[in-house]
Amino acid sequence: MSRDPSNIAGDVVAYVFDENGFYTRLANRAIDKVPWTSSVRYRKHGLCVCLNNVAKGLDPGTYAKYAQQPLRAGLILVGCPKFLAEVLSAASAFGIKQILGTLPHAQLYKTLRVMIPLVCPDLDVCPARQDVVKTYASPVLAEELKQFVASLR
Repeated sequence: MSRDPSNIAGDVVAYVFDENGFYTRLANRAIDKVPWTSSVRYRKHGLCVCLNNVAKGLDPGTYAKYAQQPLRAGLILVGCPKFLAEVLSAASAFGIKQILGTLPHAQLYKTLRVMIPLVCPDLDVCPARQDVVKTYASPVLAEELKQFVASLR
């Protein structure tokens, strides 16, 4: 991510990749929860593609329909596998707030996209790379991510 600083905004990489930070812990939980029976499917870029597809599924129209659903149910309805929906909806991941109903959809899709390099075995050839780089190129991304994490406390 940091090899091409012209495309990647300032301190966002350091913030997202902080080994004790929220996003790294969330990505590690997602990796830990990949079902063993599905691990072959997710071993290469399956988890990257899954996160990116769920992010795409959170367009405003889809999000509006599911915003009143519990987070886990809403994520499953937009195509999120159950193991990942459980990770993203766990109170331990986000504190006591249920984010699907309280968070602008843009923030949730950004959260999913910034996780991709943390779970990806090789971002240079990742099918989600283009969407990830677009997300990381936002000049205000680091501040948005920091505000999001602060709002969960």
